[in-house]
Amino acid sequence: MDLRLLLLSLTTFAAGVAESVLIGILPPLASDLRVSVSLAGQLTALFSVAFAVAVPLVTWLTRRWERRLLLVAALLVFALFNVFAALSPNYSSLLMARIGMAACCGLLIVISTLLASELARPGQQGRAIGIIFMGISASLVFGVPMGVQISSWFGWRWIFFGLAVYSLPLSLLLWRYLPDSRSSTLPGRAGYLRQLSHRPLWLAQAVSILLLGGHFTLFTYFTPYLATMLGMTDVSAVSGLLLLIGLAALAGGYLGGWLADRVGPRLALAIVPAAFCLALASIPLSLHSVFFIPSVMLWSTISWMISPVVQSFLLHSDPASGSAGVALNTSAMHLGVGLGAAIGGLVIALADVGWTPWIGLGLTVLALLCAIGAASYSKSAVQGSTNVLMPVCDSRTGSP
Repeated sequence: MDLRLLLLSLTTFAAGVAESVLIGILPPLASDLRVSVSLAGQLTALFSVAFAVAVPLVTWLTRRWERRLLLVAALLVFALFNVFAALSPNYSSLLMARIGMAACCGLLIVISTLLASELARPGQQGRAIGIIFMGISASLVFGVPMGVQISSWFGWRWIFFGLAVYSLPLSLLLWRYLPDSRSSTLPGRAGYLRQLSHRPLWLAQAVSILLLGGHFTLFTYFTPYLATMLGMTDVSAVSGLLLLIGLAALAGGYLGGWLADRVGPRLALAIVPAAFCLALASIPLSLHSVFFIPSVMLWSTISWMISPVVQSFLLHSDPASGSAGVALNTSAMHLGVGLGAAIGGLVIALADVGWTPWIGLGLTVLALLCAIGAASYSKSAVQGSTNVLMPVCDSRTGSP
């Protein structure tokens, strides 16, 4: 593996840990800050909201920065916010630290993805993006349990101190080994408008929202689903199954990138939602059979395939505004997570947890329809409209 891609993956690993680590330490954190567990849980929910809102705004504000410098600066600011979180005397200050952390995490993921696509060998752009997402999935498998252990040994504050310390040598390595990319800048307002106005591009964004929404309609409430449908209440059994789900997710990012490189982003964009529909439907259908665990692992793997595929599609369909598409897609993923959690909660309140996979399947069918609609448009159609929307620039000065 290219050392530079590994470093970028380690960067997104830190961002993933920062986002999800509170899941395992809510009781001691709530006790220390003297708030309820439910209120402490909102630190994760508000992190996702801040992430979704901040990513396009921060990437636009920093669009003229050289990418390597921007990545290192974001990582150092991320370290500072982690120190602030570790020293937070109350809930409000920790919330502010989490919001700042969310903005940094969004920037880290977007810039890492764009740099990976630039560093990739010809025909391997999707796999390079997949490696970046492996860092995020690895944070769920290894980062959250590690955080729980650190909290039990030293207290929850040391998790944030640990993330700050982790970031410092990583920032030096990134500065040392990443190339200068002064010729690459983030897009301005026109790039975002183009991504939101062209049908194939915004349909691809909808694929991320709807598919992840369908996934998290079940996944957010997977533990009560197991208890209700299978009577699985043993903690070790549930933990073991969740570990298998996490290990299966590790391969998803790379497989999604590999598929986009192998068959092309347009065809991959249709294949992944179709496969995900089948995997999700197989879970309730295989509840009391030997196929249940393989179905769950396949479901987890495919859920992580979609992001590299969508981002490869956006970069391939319209390279001029592709970086804006990646930024918007990073927000779209978090909107999908929030949508799925909200819909799953409504399903449980109004019906029964057993309906969550079927309602989630409805969302993923809509994702498949959006994918077919996006893939049916040719790359030349998108790029042809680019010439209409964007002014022609002088090749020497870069000015209109």
